[in-house]
Amino acid sequence: MEKRMILAIAMSLAVLIGYQYFFSAPPPPPGVVAGKDNAAAVPAPAAKGGPAPAPASVAGGLAAKTRASARTITVKTPLYSASLATEGGVVSSFLLNEYKDVPGPGGKPLDIVGGKKVPELSLYLDEDRPPLPSPPVFASDAPAEILVAAGETRSVLLTWESTAGVRVTREYVFHGDKYEFAARVQTTNGSKEPVAVRPGLELGQVYEGELAGDSYSFAGIVVDPGKGGLNRYDLKDISKGKIEKGPARWFAADAKYFTWIVLPEREWTVTRVSLVGETGARVAAADTAATVQPGDTVRAGARVFAGPKRSALLEATGKDLPELIDFGWFAVVAKPLVFLMKASNRVTGNYGIDIILLTILIKILFFPLTQKSMASMRKMQELGPILKTLKEKYKGDAQRLNQETMNLYKTYKINPLSGCLPMLAQIPVFIALYKGLLVTIELRHAPFFLWVNDLSAPEYLWDIAVAGYTVPIRLLPLLMGVSMFVQQKMTPSAGMEPAQQKMMLFMPIIFTFMFWSFPTGLVIYWLVNNVLAIGQQMMYNRKAEAAKAVAA
Repeated sequence: MEKRMILAIAMSLAVLIGYQYFFSAPPPPPGVVAGKDNAAAVPAPAAKGGPAPAPASVAGGLAAKTRASARTITVKTPLYSASLATEGGVVSSFLLNEYKDVPGPGGKPLDIVGGKKVPELSLYLDEDRPPLPSPPVFASDAPAEILVAAGETRSVLLTWESTAGVRVTREYVFHGDKYEFAARVQTTNGSKEPVAVRPGLELGQVYEGELAGDSYSFAGIVVDPGKGGLNRYDLKDISKGKIEKGPARWFAADAKYFTWIVLPEREWTVTRVSLVGETGARVAAADTAATVQPGDTVRAGARVFAGPKRSALLEATGKDLPELIDFGWFAVVAKPLVFLMKASNRVTGNYGIDIILLTILIKILFFPLTQKSMASMRKMQELGPILKTLKEKYKGDAQRLNQETMNLYKTYKINPLSGCLPMLAQIPVFIALYKGLLVTIELRHAPFFLWVNDLSAPEYLWDIAVAGYTVPIRLLPLLMGVSMFVQQKMTPSAGMEPAQQKMMLFMPIIFTFMFWSFPTGLVIYWLVNNVLAIGQQMMYNRKAEAAKAVAA
């Protein structure tokens, strides 16, 4: 979105410049275990004895020892309700209690599992060695509903065993006061032949509804290869095969405000990134391949974060995870601005007011530069009659006209770009604040006043029918367009042809259409900025006229 914003601003400045930039020890018996989470993954044991026979690919020939019935186990904590499906042993639903699907009292807990086309978190083994039926139905002694209070930990154990004695277990460990839980996979070879396995996890997401986000923010797969920087793959990148397989310190199915992150207990390898239909993506990563001898066990595990993209929560989970919040090209500017906005909210309790206060602060910081720009443009305006005379005199000689114009600027000690350079210096700050407001989850469903009940969504008053189409009416974008028009009319336009002046006056219409579908918080920012600019211009004009009258 930065590109579109820069383009729009550049269009506004072009005329001026032209004419003047996851294991622990072996799991407990099947069932639900209360107690503390017990430690890290145990490395895969090495093969015992001398040369081993070629391992059996635990391929499709394995049949379940006993038939289990498919059912759902729901784990409820103060923060979320997670549904585990024994068919596949997957997380099939994850409802966030503090985040609703719509603003207002009628909202229900938001399910951040995007649709039912793909399990969000599932058991994965290297695709060349599928050990289980598809999908396997795990057995569990866990009750249908498990309550986990704040400060408590509960474990849900799922098991599957083949007739040959290959036993696969999956354990989920939930905490009552964290969005983080553990997912552990264990394979025990009770057969008479060595078995080749490569355990891991597969993470998928369907970007529909709220998880689809918007065209201005990222949605897709993110991988931290441990080399500095993150690899981001949106749906277009995945469809074009622009994927880099390799090591992963962690990987995520990421959306605008919410994310799923898998943090292996030791470095895994991304083995596959693929599309799910037209709106979904899937990433699979696995531990080192291992040969499990008869009687041996191999384990792998990971921590999983499933929840809102709040900086403090992400940082508590992993120091590099806040980088998932994409502040764009000018992150170094956006982060402190967002910090100030959040700090202000501790006092005001209203993010709409915080946006206004932040805009005022930025305007104060750039006040001297803006004053300098206004002074330069006024000097240019005063030279208007002389410039007009030069254009008439050297109408057929462009080279001579340019030479005489530059001489005029030199005589009056005017830099024709000095009026624009201060404006260009403010562009990184404007774009940084724009991006910061766009990705800050605190603005999601945050009310302002009256009908404005969601600063992260376009404003809505009512609809009207126009030529068979329903058109939403929005007051703030219209006011923003009017304020921009007034600002343009007050800005000196010396040196511009009538056609160029009309082009500049057309810019408010372009910006109004562009901001029509923008989140309300961004529209408030731009509207307030325009109003402040108008006030500053009026103050400067009065001061200049008074000085001129005294000089006369």
